[in-house]
Amino acid sequence: MSKLFKICDLGLRFTFFIFGELKIEGFENIPKNKSIITVSNHLSIIDPPLCASAVGKDTKFLAKKELFKFPFNIFLKFYGAFPINRGKLDMSAINWAKNQLNSKNNSLLIFPEGTRSKNLKLQKGFNGAAMIAMDTDSVILPISISGSEKCRNYLQFIFPTMSVCIKIGKPFKIKSLSENRNKKLYENITNEIMNRISILLPKSYLNEPSDIIKKYKYTKVI
Repeated sequence: MSKLFKICDLGLRFTFFIFGELKIEGFENIPKNKSIITVSNHLSIIDPPLCASAVGKDTKFLAKKELFKFPFNIFLKFYGAFPINRGKLDMSAINWAKNQLNSKNNSLLIFPEGTRSKNLKLQKGFNGAAMIAMDTDSVILPISISGSEKCRNYLQFIFPTMSVCIKIGKPFKIKSLSENRNKKLYENITNEIMNRISILLPKSYLNEPSDIIKKYKYTKVI
């Protein structure tokens, strides 16, 4: 863990200690001494540092290139963000993401929804996390965030007067599959990834609380 990350994390935890409340459950589920893909729902601009703080690894993540403007670009670089062009298939960003998993103890943070949920409900996921996980044979760690939606501007980012709960689920991997890789396969895997996030969320954050996969065909807990 870099000194810069420790400084940023300490500052975040201090502001929550003074102005708000941060509750994290499931520390025991975090894999030790290996790089992982962390997946989470997305509600607020404060979600990336919160996820990084919860996992406790050097966290890298992709952020839309429009965010890399002063002064927010300084914060993004502190937390190891890389700009991605969401309007097309950005192979430079994807290759950068894969390279982060070559290090010993990194966390590559991915929000499968692609952007913050406008209605706070968990949205359909994009296939990027599934593709990267399959290409790198990486462990995936599901996380849920609730309460961070109250942070909607930079002032609230600095003075987080809110109560946030983060739940860390059990790590899992994509099974060895004989099926040909195609869009449908990636979509099926992504659905299971999103379901593993959904079971960690309060029901008020779900569109269809009853629509939960009970038997996973493509992923397995490790």
